[in-house]
Parts: sequence; C-alpha cells; structure tokens
Amino acid sequence: MARLSEGVVNNNNQVSSWWMRDGTFLRLKNVELGYTFSRNVMERIGARNLRVYVNGMNLFAFSKFKLWDVEMGRNGIGYPVQAVYNLGIKFTF
Repeated sequence: MARLSEGVVNNNNQVSSWWMRDGTFLRLKNVELGYTFSRNVMERIGARNLRVYVNGMNLFAFSKFKLWDVEMGRNGIGYPVQAVYNLGIKFTF
C-alpha cells in the first residue's frame, strides 16, 4: 500500500495492474445492403439500371468496457468514432 512519507518508500514504486481494464471489443465497421431491380421493372420505367442501397460505418461495438468508446483509448478524452448512415438510389437511363 502506498504511504505518504518524507523519505523513499519502496512500496510506492511497485508496478500494479489495479487500474487496467479489459479493452477487448468487436466493432461492426462497414455494412452495405442493396437491391437491383429486375429487367421487367426497369423496362417499364425506361431505365437501364435501378438500384437502391443503404450502408453504414461504425454501426456498433460489443465490449465489456462501458466508460467511453474503446477505440478512443487511454483516458477517453477526444471525439468518439462517428457512426455514418447513407441511403442511395442509382438510376441509369
């Protein structure tokens, strides 16, 4: 145990894992789901290609550590990793 002293106390310099936490995590980084319409649908609307999609980055993370985002590291000071969501339509005629 650390002690306040005017002299050197060897116990104050001992290495300890007391403040270490389990930082393991699993993050879903990128996902894209899309659908390309059939030729019958495309011919009816006069298109050569029609595709709708949704994608996302940094959607969620699984971790036992709950104080801050595990990818921030150290003391959690800074901006957390941003989640990004996109929805799109690719239409060619």
